[in-house]
Amino acid sequence: MNAAGIDFARRPPLPAWFLPGMALVMVLLAWGGYRYASLQADLADVRTQAATQRQSLARLAATPPPAAPAPARERVKSVNEAIAALNVPWPALLGAVEAARPPDVALTRVEPRPKDRMVLITAQADDMPTLIGFMERLARTAPFVRVLPVRQEIALDAGMQRRQATFEARWEDRP
Repeated sequence: MNAAGIDFARRPPLPAWFLPGMALVMVLLAWGGYRYASLQADLADVRTQAATQRQSLARLAATPPPAAPAPARERVKSVNEAIAALNVPWPALLGAVEAARPPDVALTRVEPRPKDRMVLITAQADDMPTLIGFMERLARTAPFVRVLPVRQEIALDAGMQRRQATFEARWEDRP
C-alpha cells in the first residue's frame, strides 16, 4: 500500500478583493452579454429595414415613370390652328388675288380658312359682270384651283349702289 499524501496544513485565505473582483467581473460579463444581444437585435432591425427599402426601390425601378400629362384638347386644337394659319402661303395667295383683280374692283375682306385650304374674298364693284369676271380670272390663277360664289349683295356707298360679292377660293400647294 501506498501512503497517501494527506496535508492537513491550512491553506492561506483568499485575498479580500477576490470576491468583490469576481462579482465585478460577473456583472461586467452580464452587461456585455446584454449589450451584445441588444446590438444584435438592432442590427437585425436595420437589415430588415434595408431589405424593405431595397424591395420598394426595386418596385419603383420596375414601374415605368408616369407619362407626362396630355395637354388639353382645346389647347392642342388652338395650337394646330395657329400653326396652320402660319403655314398659309400668303405671298402666293395675295399675289394671285392682286394679279387677277381689275382696277375697278375693290377688295373689302380676305379671310383665310387654312383648315379647309380656302380663302373667303369679299370684293366690290359697280356692276356684277365685273365681279364675275374677277372670279373667273381668279379661278385660272395659280395657286387657286376652284372659285365659287358664296353670296352677293347690293351695298350703298355714299348714295351709290355698288355690288358686293363673296367668293370661296380654294388653293392647292404646287411645287
